[in-house]
Amino acid sequence: VTFSVVDYMTPNMKNVECSSRRKGGIATRYLEALCVPFLSGKNTSGLTQQMVKVFPKPTSEFQLPKSVFTPLILIGPGTGIAPFMGFLEHREAQIAAMNSTNAAKVASEGTWRGGYDIEEDDLPIDQKDARGLVLGADYREGKDKLDIDVFFGCRHKEHDWLYKNKMLELKQKGIVSNLNTAFSRDGEQKMYVQDKMRTTECATHLVKMIVEDNAMVYVCGDGNAMGKDVQDTIVELLATHHFGTNSKEDGLAKGRSYFNEMKSKRRFLMDIWS
Repeated sequence: VTFSVVDYMTPNMKNVECSSRRKGGIATRYLEALCVPFLSGKNTSGLTQQMVKVFPKPTSEFQLPKSVFTPLILIGPGTGIAPFMGFLEHREAQIAAMNSTNAAKVASEGTWRGGYDIEEDDLPIDQKDARGLVLGADYREGKDKLDIDVFFGCRHKEHDWLYKNKMLELKQKGIVSNLNTAFSRDGEQKMYVQDKMRTTECATHLVKMIVEDNAMVYVCGDGNAMGKDVQDTIVELLATHHFGTNSKEDGLAKGRSYFNEMKSKRRFLMDIWS
């Protein structure tokens, strides 16, 4: 369960009753009060265990693709990053399991006990190791590199960066290929995830992942504006960096058509709330 505590001061305005008042979220402040004793480091053995009712909404679509090697673009500002941390930890476990078996070695070396050569066509395309990973087909195609781009955004780097240490750890381990962050209140100009996607260092690579590598794009978070802005940004990037026609309208139309095809093929999935 991931949540950000809503706690802020209202602006100082003359002749306004609620001026300069501290405001807090009803649900998040309540959860904070429950958690504080257990996060303080003190002995909690004498505390009464608190129960909180949770009503999850299962989804049959917002899940990882079957292949470990399908490129992923994960866009989750704020608490929207929560399911993607589960995605990344699952990928980490899959890779660890794959590295612990010699099935990949058998499939890639082309030899068997006794030194007899195995022709490429003899390699099983559905060989499974003890953990159920399908390895044969992927290794025949030489797919040995993960490509996962993560986009995370929040207000302040030092206060609101959820799962910061874990993200950096996954980046260091190579599970995350590119970790792109946007902090909307740390600079003179606000920077959101969609703005980060438009930057020179991100735009070309994103389009390559989508068009050439058939990456899957996942978006999770606030649906009031972010969800629509991210979709519009992807269309703009496709129009500019892939179709590149002389007419802006024509490029956007082609970008929108390509994006709609992605949605129909479930290569673009969203889990948003308002």
